Amino acid sequence: MSNPINICYASGGPMPTNTVEATCPIWAGPILLCDGYEDRVFGTEDLRVLTFTAMALEQGLPSQDNSGFQNILLALDNTSGTVQIQIEQAKTANARVTITCRRYLDSNPSYPAERYRMSLLSRQYESVTATLTCGLFDLLGTAHPRERLTPSVAPGLVYI
Repeated sequence: MSNPINICYASGGPMPTNTVEATCPIWAGPILLCDGYEDRVFGTEDLRVLTFTAMALEQGLPSQDNSGFQNILLALDNTSGTVQIQIEQAKTANARVTITCRRYLDSNPSYPAERYRMSLLSRQYESVTATLTCGLFDLLGTAHPRERLTPSVAPGLVYI
């Protein structure tokens, strides 16, 4: 049980804080959201310090199995419509939206305890809620083979 999140749940400590960073090439800057009632400042794995805006936010994590359906559902507050406006701008421009979900412990706000990087697959809007389906594994955006075998990497290929 070396995962800090598992230790937190097992010890009955304070609940972790979930954050969402959404980026798109056509946006001026990323969308930064966190769950709770107060805006929070957290550090990232690439040493940035970001201020996340508090919002009603829920995550539906996938089951940890070997099925091909490894999608995360994000339910975001869309009362003001800002989430819908930005997502629809990206979809109209046919631009890829990348979402990074991080989970922080109160004991260490400078580095995430867990991190998921995903692509936005679909979106749905109902009254004041925006539900985003994000895929953990982007098969279409993955090169195959991941490491290209060339004579400079594998010198034995010259003789085949």
